[in-house]
Amino acid sequence: MKFRAVRASDLGNVDALIVPVFESGEAPAVVSRPVRSAVERVRRETGRHKLYTATTHIGGERGVPTCLVIVDAGDRGDWSAERARNVAAAGVKSLWRSTAKRAAVVLSADGIGADRAAQATVEGAIYSMWRPEVHRSAAADRKLPPLASLALVTTEKADLKAAIRRGEAVGDAVNVARRLANEPANKMTPTILADEARVLAKEHGIEIDVFDRERCRKLGMNSYLSVAQGSHEPPRFIVMRWRGRGGRGYDIAFVGKGITFDSGGISIKGAEGLHHMKADMTGAASVVAAIAAVARLGTKANVLAVAPCTENLPGGGATKPGDVFTSMSGRTVEVINTDAEGRLVLVDGVTYAQREGARRVVDVATLTGAIQIALGNHFTGLFGRPDGFVQEVRAAGTAAGDRLWPMPLTDEYREEIRSEIADIANSAGREGGAIKGAAFIDSVVDDGTEWAHLDIASTYWSDKDRPQSPKGPQGPAVRTLIELAARAARE
Repeated sequence: MKFRAVRASDLGNVDALIVPVFESGEAPAVVSRPVRSAVERVRRETGRHKLYTATTHIGGERGVPTCLVIVDAGDRGDWSAERARNVAAAGVKSLWRSTAKRAAVVLSADGIGADRAAQATVEGAIYSMWRPEVHRSAAADRKLPPLASLALVTTEKADLKAAIRRGEAVGDAVNVARRLANEPANKMTPTILADEARVLAKEHGIEIDVFDRERCRKLGMNSYLSVAQGSHEPPRFIVMRWRGRGGRGYDIAFVGKGITFDSGGISIKGAEGLHHMKADMTGAASVVAAIAAVARLGTKANVLAVAPCTENLPGGGATKPGDVFTSMSGRTVEVINTDAEGRLVLVDGVTYAQREGARRVVDVATLTGAIQIALGNHFTGLFGRPDGFVQEVRAAGTAAGDRLWPMPLTDEYREEIRSEIADIANSAGREGGAIKGAAFIDSVVDDGTEWAHLDIASTYWSDKDRPQSPKGPQGPAVRTLIELAARAARE
C-alpha cells in the first residue's frame, strides 16, 4: 500500500474517505463543504458512539466519495498519536469487506503536530491490514480490501515524506513480528526463524551470523544449550549487526527470547492454552523485526540484535530438575524448574551482547505468567538498572506507543535466587515470580552496563479484537526498540 500526503483540493477521486469526528460532532474544516454536510448529517442521525466506532455511509451525493467512513475520535482534548493510530486502523478495518482500492484519511494534528499524526496514521493503517488466517485454504476468508493507496488529507505545508517513511518502517516491523509469532511451531522452528532473519538481513544490509550447537558450546553457552537438549530440532543462536554510524562497539543491543515452542520440558505445562506457546519466541521476533526497521531507516547508530532460539521439549536427553550448568558468564545455574527456561537462554544472550561491546542492553521476553497476574494485559513489565536508564526506556516506549510499567528489583529478590548447590537457581517460588525472573537475568549484567528487561508475557497476545489488531499476536516492544535506536543515534 502506497501513502502520500495531499491537500484536500488535490485529493482527486477516491473510493473511500475516512473522517475522524470529535464529540462536538463537527466535521474537520479541511474537507469540502459537501463532505462536511454529509458527515454532520450522518452524525446527527446516528448519534455518538463508543470511541473508535466506525460508521459507514454509502452515498453518492455530488462532491462526496461513494463510501464515507466516520470514526468517533472522542474528546478533542484527549487527541494523541495513539488515538490517531487507532482511528486510522478502525477506519481501514471498516473497509475489510469492501472493494476499495484508493482511500483517504483526514489527518488531525491537534496538539501532536503533523509529523507525529502522519506517522501514527500510517502505522495504524498498516496494522489494520494484518490478519492471522494465513493458513486457511479459502483466500476469501482473509476479507482484506485490495487497498493500493491511502492519502493523508492535510492543510499543513510541511513535508511529511519522512514521517510517512518512518510510519511505514515501524508499521511493517510490527507486522513482521506478528507474522513470525503467529506461525505454528512446525512452520517456525529455530532453523526457519534463522532463515527469516537472513532474508531480512539481506534486504536491509545487515550483517548476520547464525551459530549452531557446536559453536555455542565452544563459546560456553551451556545455560542456553541446556534448554535445547530435549528437542530433535537443532538450536540456532541468531546474531544481527547494523553499523549505522560505523566504527567499533554498539550503542545498544537487543536480546530476544526465542523459544519456538515451550512445552515446559520435564516440568511440563498443562494442556490449556498450550497452543499459544508457539509464540514463546515473540521476543526473538521483536528484536529481529526491530533491527530490520532500524536498518531500513538508515539509523546512525550501531545496533546488535541477539536471538537465542530453541524448542523446550521433554525427551530422553532433556534437562532434569536439579541439573546444574555453567553459563557463558561463568556463573553456575541450578535448574529447579525446566519451565523457567526463558531466563536460561537470556543470560547467555545478554552475556554475549556484553562481550561484543554493548554497554546498553535491552532484553525482550515472554518470561513469566506472573507479570500478567500483576499487570493484566495492557502494560509490559519493565525492570532494569540504573534507574535513569529504566526511565529512559519507559519514555521511549511512551513516545513510540508501547505502555511499560516499572517494577521493583532490589537485593532481597537477588538473594532469593541463590542456589544451595550452585551460584543461582532458575526458580524460587511463585511469590514475586516476575521480579525473580528479572533478578536471574540481572545476575549476569556487568557493572557499568545499562540494562532493561521487558517482560511481554502480559502483552504479546490478545484474546480480543483491538482497534489496531485482531485477536492473536500483538507485536509488543518493537516500536520501543526502534525508538531507542533513534535516540542512541541522536546522542
